[in-house]
Amino acid sequence: MVESSCKEIIRGRMNYLTNTERKIANYVLENYDQVLNSNITELAENAKVSDASEVRFCRSLGYKGYQDFKINAAKDVLPREKHLNPILEESDSPDMICHKIFNLEISVLERTLASLNMREVEKAAQFIFHGKRVLFFGSGGSLLVGQDALHKFMKIGVQVYVHEDRDLQLMASSLAGEGDVVIGISHSGSNYSVLRCLKNAKENGAQTIALVSRGKTPLSKIADVVIDTASEETIFQSESVSTRIAQLAIIDSLVSIVAFMNYDESYRAIQKTRKATSENKF
Repeated sequence: MVESSCKEIIRGRMNYLTNTERKIANYVLENYDQVLNSNITELAENAKVSDASEVRFCRSLGYKGYQDFKINAAKDVLPREKHLNPILEESDSPDMICHKIFNLEISVLERTLASLNMREVEKAAQFIFHGKRVLFFGSGGSLLVGQDALHKFMKIGVQVYVHEDRDLQLMASSLAGEGDVVIGISHSGSNYSVLRCLKNAKENGAQTIALVSRGKTPLSKIADVVIDTASEETIFQSESVSTRIAQLAIIDSLVSIVAFMNYDESYRAIQKTRKATSENKF
């Protein structure tokens, strides 16, 4: 695509858009900065259209989808040095960068804890404790959180499954059913593959949990339980540097809550798994 201002592209395509797409275009042009800080569900609600209409609008402009649209729209308003992390300056020293990042992540943890819905956390722990199998789905950094969850839950004897390949994730979700617990991790809450996995499992009777950023998202719409995390202010939520810290803290909390639901069994599993791995250590 030729490098052009996103606003220019919208104005140039205005006469070729449907009535719904033109409605979205006018809303975007009038609320440009707000749009860049909204996920697809928030924008759809504000513009009073559906998520699908938002995607069609973005494709009508020549973009692959909403995320591709935001990437290009951000070039209109965000200086190039702010695309890595909005809180950093190119002139920052290593010491200043470390202080900014550490303080940011501490702040995100504090805000996540302050806003945590404990009823949802307890319900998620109950699902996991009583589940036959627990399956985690995610991609990118969220997949790494799922792998960390597998490692920690296995230590206390919970059978957890994580597949890296997207096709394997979709296959596993289609076979999930009653008694299974499916956990989708997506900070943006709009990862299409994770959304499909939760839908597959939910249709088959599995219990579903979404670990997403605060606010309304496509993933939180369909999950039985939603656990929100805070993040720093950034246009690209899925690239939030503090995302994994908050998500990992939630996983650590869930592991501990589940462990204390039957600590005798958890203790035995801890000893067995420690013994099994001890031969790999000096």
